[in-house]
Amino acid sequence: MAKSWFSWLTGKDYKGETRRAEVQRPAIKIAPQDIDPFSGALRWDRFMAMLEAEQAQGPGALLIVDLSARSGSAAAAAGQKTEEILPWLGQSIQQAIRADDLLAHIEGYRFAALLRGAPQEVATAVSERILESVDDTIFMTAEGIVHLGVTIAGAVYQQSPGPDALDAAMANLNIAKDTGRTLFVQ
Repeated sequence: MAKSWFSWLTGKDYKGETRRAEVQRPAIKIAPQDIDPFSGALRWDRFMAMLEAEQAQGPGALLIVDLSARSGSAAAAAGQKTEEILPWLGQSIQQAIRADDLLAHIEGYRFAALLRGAPQEVATAVSERILESVDDTIFMTAEGIVHLGVTIAGAVYQQSPGPDALDAAMANLNIAKDTGRTLFVQ
């Protein structure tokens, strides 16, 4: 019933597509000590352990969100402290992903998002939502408003052993930077 109302309200037909893995994976338990208090995201070491466990269970996607690619230098030139912005950046990324996806602060101005069970089409759609969320967020510092942009790159992985998802995502981030793209998921 809700799907038919949604279709009627939006004018779009629901095609019944499955957007994530068919089998619902169990929720990941996250303890308070797993969260970085500064960024509000998972600690990197805990995230990497979860990524390895997820790769063993099934397919998914890993996204790398990089602030420094476009706006780090612009914010520094304006005399802004971008460290003040990291918690807000983490929150704007978290708003664009599902509750059972994972977000971690890598280092500096980089975050990683693990999209559990997501195929490439979903990873690309989530990346676009992250770009919109960051663009729609007002980042306030002591000196005023800072307009930020990010570059997002990602890698889709399968359950079978293969190239490391993190290495593939970082390579795709380098490709995105070299080609001047804001989004590159492969």
